[in-house]
Amino acid sequence: MVQHILVAHDLSPEADLALSRAAQLAQQTGARLSVLHVLTGQSDAKEQQHAQVYLHTTLERHGLAQQPWIRQGRAAEEILTQAAGLEIDLLIMGRHHRQSPQGFVGTTLEQVLQSCPAPLLLAVTQAAPYSRALAALDYSGCASRALQSAWQLMPAGSALTALNIYESSEVCPPESAELTLQHELFDQLVADLRRHLADTGAQLQSSLRHGERNNCLDSAIAKVQPKLLALGSHSRGAMSEALLGSLTREYFDRPPCDVLIAH
Repeated sequence: MVQHILVAHDLSPEADLALSRAAQLAQQTGARLSVLHVLTGQSDAKEQQHAQVYLHTTLERHGLAQQPWIRQGRAAEEILTQAAGLEIDLLIMGRHHRQSPQGFVGTTLEQVLQSCPAPLLLAVTQAAPYSRALAALDYSGCASRALQSAWQLMPAGSALTALNIYESSEVCPPESAELTLQHELFDQLVADLRRHLADTGAQLQSSLRHGERNNCLDSAIAKVQPKLLALGSHSRGAMSEALLGSLTREYFDRPPCDVLIAH
């Protein structure tokens, strides 16, 4: 259950979108909402006052009365410290808006994601309740946690599709016996996960595709048109927890919708 949501706000329009999403989810789930702004470098009293006025005005516009947390230091470190100290269930951030040749690499968003103690939601769309979600589900713990976290954000009447990709050559498809076995294994995984999901009125669907991983996921996104994409933090179970999977990097660089990542 989502009980405490934290928004990291850097006074940008992208962060305003994230706050809108956080306010919508807090109202939907009944969760407590906290807002954090980090002053970086040698901030003076004028910058601190500007941040306070901006955040208070923005919070009032969303009908929120809470006081924002304002800290000073390195942005990623302060966000992670507050996320751990507040024992949050979900961190929401906006898209990195400072363009660089490396894209997502090296941003505060990437640094936070590598060590975030809770699922991280990259909010890039207008804050209507999620009607459709897609979760890329393999047999790793982080992918299962991503699906479970996404499920908590789905309102009654919505649908979440669990997608499993059986990687194979595009020119040499797997034999039918291989696909039959994969379907059986995946159906069992979905059934096991379903038993631990609360009855929220949302629907859990499943789909299995075979072929090249990125092509399959792109094709599924085009078909489902999700408002939320849920991924595990890395694409290979043997990969170090400190490394982000290639899918995570790709979809954080070019998010097709809101993206939820879980470790």
